[in-house]
Amino acid sequence: MTYESFKRNSQKEYLGFCERKGYIYSVPLDAGKFAVVALRNGQVTVLITYAAQTSPIFK
Repeated sequence: MTYESFKRNSQKEYLGFCERKGYIYSVPLDAGKFAVVALRNGQVTVLITYAAQTSPIFK
């Protein structure tokens, strides 16, 4: 993920700050797929990607 694509993504969610990694965000990638990324000095680092399954209870 580039800084430009991160910047354009309007659905990112701020999760907090890490002294080692920088600002931490959750970013949707695709339907049900997300990445947790760190932003430091204009550089984006993908920390983890995951898929979320919707529960029929919450539909």
